[in-house]
Amino acid sequence: MSKKSKVIRKVKKHSPIRLMISALAFLIGTILIVVPLTMIAAGTLYTVSFYISLGILVALDLCCGIFIANSDVQVDFKVSWLTVLLCLPYAGAFLYLLYAQKVTTRRLKRKKLSKINIQLRQSVDDTTQVLSLLKEENKDAYSISRYIYKSALSGVYQDTFCEYFKFGELGFPKMVEELKKAKKFIFIEYFIIESGEFFDTIYGILKEKVKEGVEVRFIYDDFGSVAKIDKNFYKQVRADGIKCLVFNRVRPFVDIRQNMRDHRKILVIDGCVGFTGGCNLADEYINKVERFGVWKDNIIMFKGEAVNGLTNTFLSSRALNNKFENNGEDPKSFHYEKNRHLHENYPVLRGFYQPFGEVPFDGENTSRDVYLAMINRSKKYCYLSTPYLIPDSELVTALLNAAKSGVDVRIVTPGIPDKKMVYCVSRSYYGKLLAGGVKIYEYTPGFNHTKMMVCDDEMALTGTCNFDFRSFYLHFENCVFIADSPVIFNMRQDMEEMIKKGKRQEATVYLNKPFRTKVLWAFLRIIVPLL
Repeated sequence: MSKKSKVIRKVKKHSPIRLMISALAFLIGTILIVVPLTMIAAGTLYTVSFYISLGILVALDLCCGIFIANSDVQVDFKVSWLTVLLCLPYAGAFLYLLYAQKVTTRRLKRKKLSKINIQLRQSVDDTTQVLSLLKEENKDAYSISRYIYKSALSGVYQDTFCEYFKFGELGFPKMVEELKKAKKFIFIEYFIIESGEFFDTIYGILKEKVKEGVEVRFIYDDFGSVAKIDKNFYKQVRADGIKCLVFNRVRPFVDIRQNMRDHRKILVIDGCVGFTGGCNLADEYINKVERFGVWKDNIIMFKGEAVNGLTNTFLSSRALNNKFENNGEDPKSFHYEKNRHLHENYPVLRGFYQPFGEVPFDGENTSRDVYLAMINRSKKYCYLSTPYLIPDSELVTALLNAAKSGVDVRIVTPGIPDKKMVYCVSRSYYGKLLAGGVKIYEYTPGFNHTKMMVCDDEMALTGTCNFDFRSFYLHFENCVFIADSPVIFNMRQDMEEMIKKGKRQEATVYLNKPFRTKVLWAFLRIIVPLL
Protein backbone atom coordinates (compact mmCIF):
# COMPACT_ATOMS: atom_id res chain seq x y z
CA MET A 1 0.00 0.00 0.00
CA SER A 2 1.38 3.41 -0.95
CA LYS A 3 2.20 6.07 1.59
CA LYS A 4 -0.41 8.32 0.02
CA SER A 5 -3.21 5.82 0.52
CA LYS A 6 -2.13 5.27 4.13
CA VAL A 7 -2.43 8.99 4.76
CA ILE A 8 -5.91 9.10 3.26
CA ARG A 9 -7.12 6.19 5.39
CA LYS A 10 -5.57 7.68 8.52
CA VAL A 11 -7.36 10.96 7.94
CA LYS A 12 -10.81 9.56 7.23
CA LYS A 13 -11.16 6.61 9.57
CA HIS A 14 -13.09 8.28 12.40
CA SER A 15 -14.42 11.70 11.41
CA PRO A 16 -17.09 11.43 8.66
CA ILE A 17 -19.75 10.42 11.21
CA ARG A 18 -19.37 13.75 13.01
CA LEU A 19 -19.57 15.62 9.72
CA MET A 20 -22.68 13.69 8.72
CA ILE A 21 -24.31 14.40 12.09
CA SER A 22 -23.56 18.12 11.71
CA ALA A 23 -24.99 18.16 8.19
CA LEU A 24 -28.05 16.22 9.36
CA ALA A 25 -28.58 18.68 12.21
CA PHE A 26 -28.39 21.56 9.76
CA LEU A 27 -30.96 19.89 7.46
CA ILE A 28 -33.35 18.91 10.26
CA GLY A 29 -33.11 22.36 11.81
CA THR A 30 -34.01 23.97 8.51
CA ILE A 31 -36.92 21.58 7.92
CA LEU A 32 -38.26 22.17 11.42
CA ILE A 33 -38.31 25.87 10.69
CA VAL A 34 -39.63 25.91 7.13
CA VAL A 35 -42.30 23.18 7.18
CA PRO A 36 -44.35 24.11 10.27
CA LEU A 37 -44.24 27.82 9.49
CA THR A 38 -45.21 27.19 5.88
CA MET A 39 -48.16 25.11 7.07
CA ILE A 40 -49.28 27.94 9.34
CA ALA A 41 -48.88 30.42 6.51
CA ALA A 42 -50.95 28.17 4.26
CA GLY A 43 -53.80 28.32 6.76
CA THR A 44 -54.19 24.62 7.55
CA LEU A 45 -55.77 25.45 10.90
CA TYR A 46 -58.27 28.33 10.94
CA THR A 47 -58.43 28.87 14.69
CA VAL A 48 -57.90 31.79 17.01
CA SER A 49 -54.43 30.47 17.86
CA PHE A 50 -53.68 30.28 14.15
CA TYR A 51 -54.49 33.97 13.59
CA ILE A 52 -52.51 34.98 16.68
CA SER A 53 -49.54 32.92 15.49
CA LEU A 54 -49.86 34.31 12.00
CA GLY A 55 -49.94 37.88 13.35
CA ILE A 56 -46.78 37.26 15.36
CA LEU A 57 -45.02 35.78 12.33
CA VAL A 58 -46.09 38.66 10.09
CA ALA A 59 -44.74 41.14 12.65
CA LEU A 60 -41.48 39.18 12.92
CA ASP A 61 -41.15 39.02 9.14
CA LEU A 62 -41.79 42.77 8.81
CA CYS A 63 -39.33 43.66 11.58
CA CYS A 64 -36.71 41.37 10.10
CA GLY A 65 -37.18 42.93 6.65
CA ILE A 66 -36.88 46.46 8.05
CA PHE A 67 -33.78 45.45 10.00
CA ILE A 68 -32.11 43.92 6.93
CA ALA A 69 -32.98 46.90 4.71
CA ASN A 70 -31.46 49.33 7.22
CA SER A 71 -28.44 47.27 8.22
CA ASP A 72 -24.89 48.32 7.36
CA VAL A 73 -24.09 45.22 5.30
CA GLN A 74 -23.35 45.34 1.60
CA VAL A 75 -26.37 45.77 -0.68
CA ASP A 76 -25.98 42.39 -2.44
CA PHE A 77 -26.15 40.67 0.94
CA LYS A 78 -29.35 42.58 1.75
CA VAL A 79 -30.98 41.70 -1.56
CA SER A 80 -30.30 38.00 -1.08
CA TRP A 81 -31.89 37.85 2.34
CA LEU A 82 -34.83 40.05 1.36
CA THR A 83 -35.41 37.60 -1.50
CA VAL A 84 -35.45 34.74 1.01
CA LEU A 85 -38.04 36.62 3.07
CA LEU A 86 -40.12 37.11 -0.05
CA CYS A 87 -39.89 33.50 -1.23
CA LEU A 88 -40.26 31.92 2.21
CA PRO A 89 -42.70 34.12 4.14
CA TYR A 90 -42.46 33.79 7.92
CA ALA A 91 -39.87 31.01 7.74
CA GLY A 92 -37.36 33.38 6.12
CA ALA A 93 -37.09 35.50 9.26
CA PHE A 94 -36.15 32.46 11.36
CA LEU A 95 -33.63 31.32 8.77
CA TYR A 96 -32.04 34.77 8.84
CA LEU A 97 -31.77 34.77 12.63
CA LEU A 98 -30.16 31.33 12.61
CA TYR A 99 -27.89 31.44 9.59
CA ALA A 100 -27.17 35.07 8.69
CA GLN A 101 -26.82 36.92 11.96
CA LYS A 102 -23.12 36.89 12.68
CA VAL A 103 -23.70 37.80 16.34
CA THR A 104 -27.11 37.19 17.85
CA THR A 105 -27.55 40.23 20.09
CA ARG A 106 -26.10 43.72 20.48
CA ARG A 107 -24.95 42.83 23.96
CA LEU A 108 -23.05 39.77 22.71
CA LYS A 109 -21.63 41.79 19.84
CA ARG A 110 -20.35 44.50 22.18
CA LYS A 111 -18.94 41.87 24.53
CA LYS A 112 -17.03 40.02 21.81
CA LEU A 113 -15.88 43.16 20.01
CA SER A 114 -14.78 44.73 23.27
CA LYS A 115 -12.46 41.81 23.99
CA ILE A 116 -10.90 42.04 20.55
CA ASN A 117 -10.53 45.82 20.57
CA ILE A 118 -9.08 45.89 24.07
CA GLN A 119 -6.52 43.29 23.03
CA LEU A 120 -5.64 45.08 19.79
CA ARG A 121 -5.41 48.52 21.39
CA GLN A 122 -3.07 47.14 24.03
CA SER A 123 -0.84 45.47 21.47
CA VAL A 124 -0.91 47.70 18.38
CA ASP A 125 2.29 49.66 17.72
CA ASP A 126 2.28 53.37 17.02
CA THR A 127 3.57 53.35 13.44
CA THR A 128 2.56 56.87 12.42
CA GLN A 129 6.18 57.70 11.53
CA VAL A 130 6.32 54.73 9.15
CA LEU A 131 3.04 55.89 7.62
CA SER A 132 4.59 59.30 7.04
CA LEU A 133 7.52 57.71 5.21
CA LEU A 134 5.12 55.65 3.10
CA LYS A 135 3.17 58.81 2.24
CA GLU A 136 6.33 60.38 0.84
CA GLU A 137 7.07 57.32 -1.31
CA ASN A 138 3.65 56.14 -2.44
CA LYS A 139 0.49 58.15 -1.71
CA ASP A 140 -1.84 55.45 -3.06
CA ALA A 141 -0.31 52.78 -0.81
CA TYR A 142 -0.31 55.25 2.09
CA SER A 143 -4.06 55.83 1.87
CA ILE A 144 -4.72 52.08 1.93
CA SER A 145 -2.25 51.47 4.74
CA ARG A 146 -3.70 54.28 6.84
CA TYR A 147 -7.18 52.83 6.37
CA ILE A 148 -5.96 49.42 7.61
CA TYR A 149 -4.23 51.11 10.55
CA LYS A 150 -7.48 52.79 11.59
CA SER A 151 -10.03 50.08 10.76
CA ALA A 152 -8.13 46.95 11.79
CA LEU A 153 -5.86 48.47 14.48
CA SER A 154 -2.82 47.08 12.70
CA GLY A 155 0.52 48.83 12.34
CA VAL A 156 2.71 49.03 9.22
CA TYR A 157 6.37 48.03 9.51
CA GLN A 158 9.70 48.43 7.70
CA ASP A 159 12.41 46.61 9.66
CA THR A 160 11.47 43.27 8.14
CA PHE A 161 12.75 40.43 5.99
CA CYS A 162 10.15 38.76 3.77
CA GLU A 163 10.27 35.58 1.67
CA TYR A 164 7.53 34.36 -0.65
CA PHE A 165 6.93 30.66 -1.40
CA LYS A 166 4.74 30.03 -4.44
CA PHE A 167 3.82 26.46 -3.39
CA GLY A 168 3.04 25.03 0.01
CA GLU A 169 5.65 22.29 -0.41
CA LEU A 170 8.34 24.99 -0.80
CA GLY A 171 7.36 26.78 2.41
CA PHE A 172 6.85 23.62 4.49
CA PRO A 173 10.61 22.87 5.01
CA LYS A 174 11.19 26.48 6.06
CA MET A 175 8.38 26.26 8.63
CA VAL A 176 9.97 23.11 10.04
CA GLU A 177 13.42 24.72 10.11
CA GLU A 178 12.22 27.81 11.98
CA LEU A 179 10.04 25.84 14.40
CA LYS A 180 13.08 23.84 15.50
CA LYS A 181 14.76 27.12 16.50
CA ALA A 182 11.93 28.15 18.87
CA LYS A 183 13.19 29.08 22.34
CA LYS A 184 10.38 30.87 24.18
CA PHE A 185 6.91 30.53 22.60
CA ILE A 186 5.02 29.33 19.53
CA PHE A 187 1.60 30.61 18.43
CA ILE A 188 -0.24 28.55 15.83
CA GLU A 189 -3.75 29.16 14.43
CA TYR A 190 -5.28 27.32 11.45
CA PHE A 191 -8.66 26.64 9.88
CA ILE A 192 -7.94 23.02 8.90
CA ILE A 193 -5.66 20.48 10.55
CA GLU A 194 -5.46 16.93 9.25
CA SER A 195 -3.22 14.01 10.14
CA GLY A 196 -0.51 13.45 7.55
CA GLU A 197 3.09 14.38 6.81
CA PHE A 198 2.50 18.15 7.04
CA PHE A 199 0.61 18.32 10.33
CA ASP A 200 2.23 15.32 12.01
CA THR A 201 5.72 16.73 11.38
CA ILE A 202 4.80 20.10 12.84
CA TYR A 203 2.91 18.57 15.76
CA GLY A 204 5.86 16.36 16.58
CA ILE A 205 8.07 19.46 16.83
CA LEU A 206 5.50 21.20 19.04
CA LYS A 207 5.53 18.31 21.50
CA GLU A 208 9.32 18.32 21.63
CA LYS A 209 9.40 22.06 22.18
CA VAL A 210 6.98 21.78 25.10
CA LYS A 211 9.40 19.33 26.72
CA GLU A 212 12.16 21.92 26.24
CA GLY A 213 10.11 24.50 28.13
CA VAL A 214 8.73 26.40 25.13
CA GLU A 215 5.17 27.68 25.61
CA VAL A 216 2.89 26.54 22.75
CA ARG A 217 -0.55 28.04 22.15
CA PHE A 218 -2.66 26.36 19.49
CA ILE A 219 -6.01 27.39 17.94
CA TYR A 220 -7.89 25.43 15.30
CA ASP A 221 -11.38 25.87 13.89
CA ASP A 222 -13.73 23.03 14.78
CA PHE A 223 -15.87 23.20 11.66
CA GLY A 224 -12.85 23.41 9.35
CA SER A 225 -11.43 20.25 10.88
CA VAL A 226 -14.68 18.41 11.64
CA ALA A 227 -14.09 15.72 8.99
CA LYS A 228 -10.33 15.65 9.49
CA ILE A 229 -9.69 14.81 13.14
CA ASP A 230 -11.40 13.18 16.10
CA LYS A 231 -13.80 15.43 18.04
CA ASN A 232 -11.76 14.95 21.23
CA PHE A 233 -8.42 15.67 19.60
CA TYR A 234 -8.03 18.83 21.68
CA LYS A 235 -7.89 16.71 24.85
CA GLN A 236 -4.83 14.90 23.53
CA VAL A 237 -3.24 18.21 22.57
CA ARG A 238 -3.73 19.57 26.09
CA ALA A 239 -2.45 16.31 27.56
CA ASP A 240 0.75 16.89 25.56
CA GLY A 241 1.24 20.20 27.36
CA ILE A 242 -0.02 22.47 24.56
CA LYS A 243 -2.49 25.25 25.41
CA CYS A 244 -5.19 24.38 22.89
CA LEU A 245 -8.34 26.30 21.99
CA VAL A 246 -11.03 24.86 19.71
CA PHE A 247 -12.58 27.84 17.94
CA ASN A 248 -16.41 28.00 17.75
CA ARG A 249 -17.14 24.34 18.43
CA VAL A 250 -19.66 22.53 16.24
CA ARG A 251 -22.67 21.56 18.38
CA PRO A 252 -25.17 19.54 16.31
CA PHE A 253 -28.83 19.95 17.36
CA VAL A 254 -27.80 22.74 19.77
CA ASP A 255 -26.47 25.45 17.48
CA ILE A 256 -26.71 25.00 13.71
CA ARG A 257 -25.19 28.35 12.80
CA GLN A 258 -21.88 27.88 11.05
CA ASN A 259 -20.79 31.45 10.42
CA MET A 260 -17.94 33.22 12.22
CA ARG A 261 -15.44 30.49 11.35
CA ASP A 262 -11.75 31.03 12.10
CA HIS A 263 -10.34 30.91 8.58
CA ARG A 264 -6.97 32.34 9.62
CA LYS A 265 -3.57 30.73 9.02
CA ILE A 266 -0.91 32.04 11.41
CA LEU A 267 2.35 30.66 12.79
CA VAL A 268 4.48 32.86 15.08
CA ILE A 269 7.82 31.74 16.55
CA ASP A 270 9.24 33.77 19.46
CA GLY A 271 7.70 36.92 18.01
CA CYS A 272 10.62 36.99 15.57
CA VAL A 273 9.47 34.75 12.73
CA GLY A 274 5.97 34.50 11.27
CA PHE A 275 4.21 32.58 8.53
CA THR A 276 0.84 33.05 6.84
CA GLY A 277 -0.74 32.46 3.43
CA GLY A 278 -3.41 30.18 2.03
CA CYS A 279 -2.05 26.82 3.21
CA ASN A 280 -3.77 24.85 5.95
CA LEU A 281 -2.01 22.07 7.85
CA ALA A 282 -3.08 19.19 5.61
CA ASP A 283 -1.21 17.13 3.02
CA GLU A 284 -3.11 18.29 -0.09
CA TYR A 285 -1.71 21.79 0.56
CA ILE A 286 1.82 20.49 0.01
CA ASN A 287 0.78 18.08 -2.77
CA LYS A 288 1.44 14.94 -0.73
CA VAL A 289 -2.17 13.89 -1.28
CA GLU A 290 -3.86 14.62 -4.61
CA ARG A 291 -7.51 15.63 -4.50
CA PHE A 292 -8.03 18.10 -7.37
CA GLY A 293 -4.89 17.87 -9.45
CA VAL A 294 -2.00 20.15 -8.49
CA TRP A 295 -2.86 22.19 -5.40
CA LYS A 296 -1.63 25.73 -6.05
CA ASP A 297 -1.17 27.71 -2.86
CA ASN A 298 1.30 30.05 -1.20
CA ILE A 299 3.12 30.68 2.06
CA ILE A 300 4.77 33.95 3.05
CA MET A 301 7.38 34.31 5.80
CA PHE A 302 8.34 37.39 7.82
CA LYS A 303 11.26 38.02 10.13
CA GLY A 304 11.36 41.19 12.16
CA GLU A 305 8.93 43.91 13.15
CA ALA A 306 6.09 42.87 10.83
CA VAL A 307 5.69 39.67 12.85
CA ASN A 308 4.06 41.89 15.50
CA GLY A 309 0.99 42.15 13.26
CA LEU A 310 0.59 38.36 13.16
CA THR A 311 1.20 38.12 16.91
CA ASN A 312 -1.48 40.71 17.63
CA THR A 313 -3.99 38.98 15.35
CA PHE A 314 -3.40 35.65 17.09
CA LEU A 315 -3.80 37.20 20.54
CA SER A 316 -7.08 38.83 19.50
CA SER A 317 -8.46 35.40 18.48
CA ARG A 318 -7.38 33.97 21.81
CA ALA A 319 -9.03 36.82 23.72
CA LEU A 320 -12.47 35.73 22.46
CA ASN A 321 -12.40 32.60 24.61
CA ASN A 322 -13.07 33.04 28.33
CA LYS A 323 -10.87 30.09 29.24
CA PHE A 324 -7.82 31.88 27.89
CA GLU A 325 -8.14 35.41 29.23
CA ASN A 326 -5.24 37.85 29.20
CA ASN A 327 -4.51 37.24 32.91
CA GLY A 328 -2.68 40.53 33.12
CA GLU A 329 0.07 39.62 30.67
CA ASP A 330 1.51 42.40 28.54
CA PRO A 331 0.79 41.54 24.87
CA LYS A 332 3.84 43.56 23.82
CA SER A 333 6.03 41.14 25.75
CA PHE A 334 5.48 38.81 22.78
CA HIS A 335 6.65 41.41 20.28
CA TYR A 336 9.79 41.29 18.21
CA GLU A 337 11.49 44.11 20.11
CA LYS A 338 11.34 42.11 23.36
CA ASN A 339 12.55 38.84 21.83
CA ARG A 340 14.88 39.72 18.96
CA HIS A 341 17.88 38.49 20.98
CA LEU A 342 16.51 34.93 20.72
CA HIS A 343 17.22 34.65 16.99
CA GLU A 344 20.06 35.52 14.66
CA ASN A 345 20.12 38.74 12.71
CA TYR A 346 18.49 38.82 9.29
CA PRO A 347 18.84 40.99 6.18
CA VAL A 348 16.25 43.78 6.10
CA LEU A 349 14.21 43.89 2.90
CA ARG A 350 13.15 47.26 1.59
CA GLY A 351 9.41 47.92 1.71
CA PHE A 352 6.37 48.30 3.95
CA TYR A 353 4.58 45.31 5.51
CA GLN A 354 1.21 45.36 7.26
CA PRO A 355 -0.36 42.12 8.55
CA PHE A 356 -3.94 42.59 9.76
CA GLY A 357 -6.97 40.62 10.90
CA GLU A 358 -10.57 40.62 9.72
CA VAL A 359 -13.44 40.39 12.25
CA PRO A 360 -16.95 39.56 10.93
CA PHE A 361 -18.95 41.71 13.38
CA ASP A 362 -16.87 44.88 13.85
CA GLY A 363 -18.70 46.96 11.22
CA GLU A 364 -15.60 47.01 9.01
CA ASN A 365 -14.98 44.96 5.86
CA THR A 366 -11.27 45.68 5.79
CA SER A 367 -10.07 42.94 3.41
CA ARG A 368 -12.85 43.60 0.92
CA ASP A 369 -12.23 47.37 1.05
CA VAL A 370 -8.48 46.90 0.53
CA TYR A 371 -9.18 44.78 -2.56
CA LEU A 372 -11.50 47.51 -3.82
CA ALA A 373 -9.01 50.31 -3.12
CA MET A 374 -6.19 48.47 -4.88
CA ILE A 375 -8.35 47.91 -7.98
CA ASN A 376 -9.38 51.57 -8.07
CA ARG A 377 -5.79 52.80 -7.66
CA SER A 378 -4.15 50.48 -10.17
CA LYS A 379 -2.80 52.23 -13.28
CA LYS A 380 -0.93 49.62 -15.34
CA TYR A 381 -2.03 46.18 -14.25
CA CYS A 382 -4.09 44.43 -11.59
CA TYR A 383 -3.69 40.66 -11.20
CA LEU A 384 -6.02 38.68 -8.93
CA SER A 385 -5.79 35.04 -7.89
CA THR A 386 -8.72 33.49 -6.03
CA PRO A 387 -10.25 30.02 -5.61
CA TYR A 388 -13.77 31.50 -5.51
CA LEU A 389 -14.76 34.45 -7.68
CA ILE A 390 -17.95 35.75 -6.06
CA PRO A 391 -17.64 39.55 -5.94
CA ASP A 392 -20.36 41.96 -4.91
CA SER A 393 -21.68 44.52 -7.40
CA GLU A 394 -19.26 47.25 -6.32
CA LEU A 395 -16.24 45.01 -6.86
CA VAL A 396 -17.57 43.95 -10.27
CA THR A 397 -17.98 47.59 -11.25
CA ALA A 398 -14.45 48.41 -10.04
CA LEU A 399 -12.94 45.56 -12.08
CA LEU A 400 -14.86 46.63 -15.19
CA ASN A 401 -13.98 50.31 -14.77
CA ALA A 402 -10.31 49.47 -14.36
CA ALA A 403 -10.31 47.30 -17.50
CA LYS A 404 -12.19 49.93 -19.53
CA SER A 405 -9.73 52.62 -18.44
CA GLY A 406 -6.80 50.66 -19.86
CA VAL A 407 -5.59 48.71 -16.83
CA ASP A 408 -4.56 45.13 -17.63
CA VAL A 409 -6.96 43.26 -15.33
CA ARG A 410 -6.38 39.51 -15.10
CA ILE A 411 -8.02 36.95 -12.82
CA VAL A 412 -6.84 33.38 -12.19
CA THR A 413 -9.39 30.85 -10.90
CA PRO A 414 -9.21 27.03 -10.50
CA GLY A 415 -9.26 24.73 -13.48
CA ILE A 416 -10.42 21.85 -11.28
CA PRO A 417 -12.96 22.90 -8.61
CA ASP A 418 -13.20 21.65 -5.06
CA LYS A 419 -16.86 22.71 -4.70
CA LYS A 420 -18.88 22.36 -7.90
CA MET A 421 -21.74 24.66 -6.85
CA VAL A 422 -19.36 27.47 -5.92
CA TYR A 423 -17.44 26.86 -9.15
CA CYS A 424 -20.71 27.24 -11.05
CA VAL A 425 -21.42 30.51 -9.24
CA SER A 426 -17.93 31.79 -10.04
CA ARG A 427 -18.44 31.09 -13.73
CA SER A 428 -21.72 32.99 -13.69
CA TYR A 429 -19.67 36.18 -13.34
CA TYR A 430 -17.38 35.39 -16.27
CA GLY A 431 -19.57 36.66 -19.11
CA LYS A 432 -20.00 40.22 -17.86
CA LEU A 433 -16.39 40.57 -16.74
CA LEU A 434 -14.97 39.14 -19.96
CA ALA A 435 -17.24 41.30 -22.11
CA GLY A 436 -15.98 44.35 -20.19
CA GLY A 437 -12.33 43.62 -20.95
CA VAL A 438 -11.28 41.61 -17.90
CA LYS A 439 -9.11 38.58 -18.77
CA ILE A 440 -9.90 35.37 -16.88
CA TYR A 441 -7.73 32.24 -16.80
CA GLU A 442 -8.55 28.88 -15.26
CA TYR A 443 -5.48 27.19 -13.77
CA THR A 444 -5.44 23.96 -15.76
CA PRO A 445 -3.02 21.85 -13.64
CA GLY A 446 -5.53 21.71 -10.79
CA PHE A 447 -7.07 23.70 -7.95
CA ASN A 448 -5.85 27.25 -7.44
CA HIS A 449 -6.23 28.08 -3.75
CA THR A 450 -3.96 31.16 -3.76
CA LYS A 451 -5.59 34.36 -2.50
CA MET A 452 -3.57 37.27 -3.85
CA MET A 453 -3.72 40.60 -5.66
CA VAL A 454 -0.73 42.39 -7.21
CA CYS A 455 -0.90 45.88 -8.73
CA ASP A 456 1.67 47.89 -10.73
CA ASP A 457 4.70 46.28 -8.98
CA GLU A 458 3.90 48.65 -6.10
CA MET A 459 1.20 46.98 -3.97
CA ALA A 460 0.20 43.43 -3.09
CA LEU A 461 -2.26 41.67 -0.81
CA THR A 462 -2.16 38.03 0.20
CA GLY A 463 -3.37 35.85 3.05
CA THR A 464 -6.52 33.88 3.77
CA CYS A 465 -9.31 36.05 2.37
CA ASN A 466 -11.11 34.62 -0.67
CA PHE A 467 -12.77 36.95 -3.17
CA ASP A 468 -16.26 35.97 -1.97
CA PHE A 469 -19.05 36.91 0.43
CA ARG A 470 -18.17 34.37 3.10
CA SER A 471 -14.61 35.64 3.54
CA PHE A 472 -15.57 39.30 3.20
CA TYR A 473 -18.47 39.31 5.65
CA LEU A 474 -18.79 36.12 7.71
CA HIS A 475 -15.37 34.77 8.74
CA PHE A 476 -12.31 35.69 10.78
CA GLU A 477 -9.52 36.19 8.23
CA ASN A 478 -5.98 37.55 8.12
CA CYS A 479 -4.09 39.21 5.29
CA VAL A 480 -0.88 41.12 4.63
CA PHE A 481 -0.70 44.38 2.68
CA ILE A 482 2.72 44.97 1.09
CA ALA A 483 3.99 48.13 -0.60
CA ASP A 484 7.19 49.04 -2.46
CA SER A 485 8.94 45.75 -1.68
CA PRO A 486 11.05 43.54 -3.99
CA VAL A 487 8.93 40.56 -2.88
CA ILE A 488 6.10 42.01 -4.98
CA PHE A 489 8.08 41.10 -8.10
CA ASN A 490 8.18 37.46 -6.93
CA MET A 491 4.45 37.54 -6.38
CA ARG A 492 3.88 39.01 -9.83
CA GLN A 493 6.09 36.31 -11.39
CA ASP A 494 4.02 33.68 -9.60
CA MET A 495 0.87 35.21 -11.09
CA GLU A 496 2.42 35.25 -14.55
CA GLU A 497 3.34 31.56 -14.25
CA MET A 498 -0.24 30.73 -13.25
CA ILE A 499 -1.53 32.73 -16.21
CA LYS A 500 0.77 30.86 -18.61
CA LYS A 501 -0.54 27.54 -17.29
CA GLY A 502 -4.12 28.77 -17.35
CA LYS A 503 -6.73 28.45 -20.06
CA ARG A 504 -8.02 31.83 -21.15
CA GLN A 505 -11.80 32.07 -21.10
CA GLU A 506 -13.83 33.57 -23.91
CA ALA A 507 -16.79 35.89 -23.38
CA THR A 508 -18.93 34.33 -26.12
CA VAL A 509 -18.86 30.93 -24.38
CA TYR A 510 -20.56 32.35 -21.29
CA LEU A 511 -22.76 34.94 -22.95
CA ASN A 512 -24.26 32.27 -25.23
CA LYS A 513 -24.95 29.64 -22.58
CA PRO A 514 -28.36 27.83 -22.81
CA PHE A 515 -31.32 29.52 -21.17
CA ARG A 516 -31.61 26.85 -18.46
CA THR A 517 -28.00 27.50 -17.44
CA LYS A 518 -28.62 31.24 -17.18
CA VAL A 519 -31.70 30.58 -15.03
CA LEU A 520 -29.62 28.36 -12.75
CA TRP A 521 -26.93 31.03 -12.51
CA ALA A 522 -29.54 33.68 -11.70
CA PHE A 523 -30.89 31.54 -8.87
CA LEU A 524 -27.44 30.77 -7.47
CA ARG A 525 -26.42 34.43 -7.65
CA ILE A 526 -29.38 35.30 -5.43
CA ILE A 527 -28.63 32.72 -2.75
CA VAL A 528 -24.83 32.83 -2.92
CA PRO A 529 -24.39 34.91 0.26
CA LEU A 530 -26.38 32.24 2.06
CA LEU A 531 -24.16 29.33 1.01
